[in-house]
Order: sequence, then C-alpha cells, then structure tokens
Amino acid sequence: MTHQELMPFGGIVEQLRHFRDQGRTGTAFIVSDDNRMAQVHMNSGNIVMLLCRGHRGEAAVAAMRTMLRASVRFDDSYVAKQTGTGAAGINLMDLLNDPAPLRAPARVGPHPTRQRPAPAEFAREDLHKLERMLAGHIGPMATIVCAEHASEASDLRTLVMALAADIPDKKQAADFRLDAGRAVGLGAV
Repeated sequence: MTHQELMPFGGIVEQLRHFRDQGRTGTAFIVSDDNRMAQVHMNSGNIVMLLCRGHRGEAAVAAMRTMLRASVRFDDSYVAKQTGTGAAGINLMDLLNDPAPLRAPARVGPHPTRQRPAPAEFAREDLHKLERMLAGHIGPMATIVCAEHASEASDLRTLVMALAADIPDKKQAADFRLDAGRAVGLGAV
C-alpha cells in the first residue's frame, strides 16, 4: 500500500501517473480534504474504471477535478472484477491531467428549485451492518462511503441504493441491494 498526506490535485494526478508507469494493478483510493471520495481501478498500469460520487468514467473525472487537495492510498490487494464497462476508449489519465474544464457531471447537488429532504437518523447497528456488507465489495473505503451517504440519505432505502451505486460490478450491486435491504429489515430493495 502507498499512502500520502494531502496534496494538490495535480499531485494526485502525478501519483496516478507514477502507478501507471510502474504497471500497478489494484485500486487507488482518493479522499479530498472535504471528504469526497474516488476510486481509480488499474490493471497493469491502465485505468480500467474510475468512480467518484456515484459517477463513472468521464463524469467521474469531472467530479474528481473539482477536488482541491486530497490524499491517495494504493491497495494492490483490492482488484476490481473486469465488467467490460471500463474507460470505453476514453483515456481517463489524459482527462485527469487536462486543464480544460469538463462538462459537469449530472446531479452533483440538489436541483436548485427543489428542497432536499433532511437526512435521516439511522440506528448505529444498521450502519455497522451496511458498512461490513459494503466492505466486502469496495474494501476499506466502505466506512467513509457509508458515513458520507448516511449524512445525505433521507431514509434507509435511499441509503442502501446510494451505497449500491458505489459498487462497480452491477451484479454485486444488485446482490448488495437485496442482502442489505433484508439485513436492515426493508426486504428486497
């Protein structure tokens, strides 16, 4: 594992380029100073998937590039399953490094004319169950991801759906929704 303290976003891109040049396989977990998270899945130095705040690919790059300072931890023991929905011909490394603005990802914040529902209070045991279940799919970032979504979700069903959206593999996400929904008493979600 490689871990670094907070650095400017350009430093994160440099670190990813270093992982690429080393031909690393695993996942770079990135956390910004305002607690936004991203995952960069690499196979032999190539970015095969990029996730940030529920977005993938180019939209995830746009969300990542709004980070001012972040830390990165590379975990070569966490290798995402190939789903065939990786970069789809887009060179994500070039997009990360490009100073030109990208179009903003859809739904980064609430609609300006709609009131956002207040976040719900969740039972601690429900959150712990969801964290443990999510960790089986996304690794050690599950604690941070679960806390972030819990601070924004209006109910348990919304929380389970948001957590499932951060699981790269669609089948695993569907399995998580089903198992997590049952674990917290919602039934199939």
